Amino acid sequence: MTAADSTKILFLGSNVKITNLPMKEVSLLEEGSLPAYGYNPGDNIVLLAGPATIEKGRLEQCLAWLSAYLNGSDLSPKINSLSYGSEKQVYQMFRKRRSGRDSRQEGWFMVKQLLPAEERGDEAAPFSLSAYEYELAGGNNGMVLIDDSGMPPHICDEMSELNPGMWCIALGISVAHWQHWACLLGDRFTLFCRLSDLETTRMEMDSSVNWETIVAMCLRALRTPEVGLWDNERHRFLCRVIIEMYPHAILYVGPDAVYFRYRKGSLPEKSSSRKRGSVPCYDTMVTAMLAMRALRFGGLDFSKKSFSDFSKQVLCNWKKLDGHGYHFDENGLRLPTLDCSSACLSGLPCSCADKDAQDPAFIELPYFTPEFEESLELAAGQVWGEKKKKALRSFFRHQYTVLYPAAEEGLVPQFCYIDVIMSVLHCLKEEVNRGTGFDSLSIFKLGHLRTTDPAEIDPVITLHQVMDSYVSKETVLRPLCIGVFGPPGSGKSFAVKQVAGEIARHYDNSPFVFFEFNLTQFASPDEINAAIDPIRASVAQGKVPIAFWDEFDCRYDGHEFGYLRYFLPAMQDGVTYVQGIPYHIGRAIFVFAGGVKASWEGMERLLTPKKPKDLQLAKTLKIPDFMSRLRVVLDIDGIEVPEYLLKDSASQEELEELRRILLKRAFIIAHQMQTHWKSAARKTSGLLLRLLLADYKFGARSIEAVIEASRAADRLVYGLPELIAPSAARIHADWRVDLERKIDQFRKSKGLRAVW
Repeated sequence: MTAADSTKILFLGSNVKITNLPMKEVSLLEEGSLPAYGYNPGDNIVLLAGPATIEKGRLEQCLAWLSAYLNGSDLSPKINSLSYGSEKQVYQMFRKRRSGRDSRQEGWFMVKQLLPAEERGDEAAPFSLSAYEYELAGGNNGMVLIDDSGMPPHICDEMSELNPGMWCIALGISVAHWQHWACLLGDRFTLFCRLSDLETTRMEMDSSVNWETIVAMCLRALRTPEVGLWDNERHRFLCRVIIEMYPHAILYVGPDAVYFRYRKGSLPEKSSSRKRGSVPCYDTMVTAMLAMRALRFGGLDFSKKSFSDFSKQVLCNWKKLDGHGYHFDENGLRLPTLDCSSACLSGLPCSCADKDAQDPAFIELPYFTPEFEESLELAAGQVWGEKKKKALRSFFRHQYTVLYPAAEEGLVPQFCYIDVIMSVLHCLKEEVNRGTGFDSLSIFKLGHLRTTDPAEIDPVITLHQVMDSYVSKETVLRPLCIGVFGPPGSGKSFAVKQVAGEIARHYDNSPFVFFEFNLTQFASPDEINAAIDPIRASVAQGKVPIAFWDEFDCRYDGHEFGYLRYFLPAMQDGVTYVQGIPYHIGRAIFVFAGGVKASWEGMERLLTPKKPKDLQLAKTLKIPDFMSRLRVVLDIDGIEVPEYLLKDSASQEELEELRRILLKRAFIIAHQMQTHWKSAARKTSGLLLRLLLADYKFGARSIEAVIEASRAADRLVYGLPELIAPSAARIHADWRVDLERKIDQFRKSKGLRAVW
């Protein structure tokens, strides 16, 4: 008998009875034997789809998962279970939400849950052991405690005496009230809880649309006195805590490390479709997986490699669970079969597994250094500004790919601006030639819009949510008004069109039609009403027009912003006036793109001028009234590379800024090459380096112009000779030839030519 075979563990859970009801919607015509009195023959009614399943809460779910996993392993521990407290009744209703081509038994999702009428108590449930239970409760190597009441039982001291040295895994409804368990057991205690459990600590999760913000909120919330798991004196957590962010991410915090993994390309909750229904039991699945690890290794010890491997497996199983739902057969609803039998994805102890390549979806955060804590407070805050953007960009530190060894073995390479350029160049070349260069990057995609910048992701996703909500509303009072700011060629209209395209994917036919107007071409305000006429006509045809009012801040009547006052009736009341007669506009989206002001902050400064007469002028021009009618503001950064970023003295923060700008350029170059140079089999590194480093005069428009105007014949290889001549290129770009040569020489000195 092995040590694992002699392991004894106890499952202790609050007393809950869950009734699962599989439902189906049928018509009376299908159920001909049913009485039709008071109904039309075609009416739909809801019936039971088969036998109901009754289970003893999450305690039985954990045991069911664990039993399935043990069947595929070489472990055979002795498992006992006890329940405590008065019984609570829970009802869960399921419906099949998958099409006929899928498995007939799978695809069941929960559509409604009825919880006990009584609220959570503020005292622990009474717990006393009988002689038989006392025997089961002692001599265990470990314990799994499942709390469905919100208040764990106060039996920590007794269980610790009965089971000296035991490990404990707790699944809690509430993240609070576990302080005594954490203090007594220390790193032998692991608490697994849900993201929603932190709502009571002022986490405004619905306002979080990027992982940086939600992780910062979690860490800040977990350290509050209300939770009670943070030791202020030793500046560390008392125990291990795992927070689920189903189905896309998982967070680990412990006494000496913080790890986070997310599914690449996903965002908090917003990427998860809830239209089919929800998938309960995902938390009990992870609890059983934790128990499996504890059984195999005699406890839980999450090193970086260990949690990296474990978190991969969790997200893999969550993806299957979220996509396939539950099984249903003649015996009722059943948990699906998921592979969690191995300790790691490799099937080996994590210390024996091969070292993973750099994984952008797995992040190790600094353990609460003063610099990190300052960044954490800003990232978790609800004030949007340059400080918040800076904190978001630095929160998940980028790990640079080492393209060449350090001068001396064992030394960590010191990165400079040349390393940043070469790293991005390597990604760009692999992308345009093999389509794999961006695979190692933490990228968010929305249509053809790609970005690695969380400060850019946030407003884009907010815009997506607001536009999607507006289009789906039954009735609207006025056009949705959006402000978009950025330098010329930064991609303002491109971003809005990609958001619209993503929304249109959910419709059989795109609901949108686009109009573009440049106010510098208008001779008088009457032309605004004339421009709105085709917008109203498209609304009458059932479309949602998106009108771009470019350079809305141009001069008219001797003043910048001279046209603003003439938009106010349409923005506020949803009407336009033709010869004094009001006409309702209907459902439309007005996008105001700035020309004079390159950022929203520039607009805000108009409201706090140094001279009182300037404020009065702003009010006369109706600038505050215009700003108050905007519902979303999108700031798009430019792609200019300042010279101070291309110096040996550039700081780490400046190197991150350089990388962010170059990656944005790389995304644009790759997209334009796919559009204009699709037939080219290979693009040389010299060509890509020149495009990456050029000093562009009109942003993304200049990149497109240079690539489009080049000799895009059907050639096998594209290199520098195919670019337009300097005399023509001067319209859009100046080449940084000296810097190109410097980087070429550096590559040669490091023996990297074969890499390219």
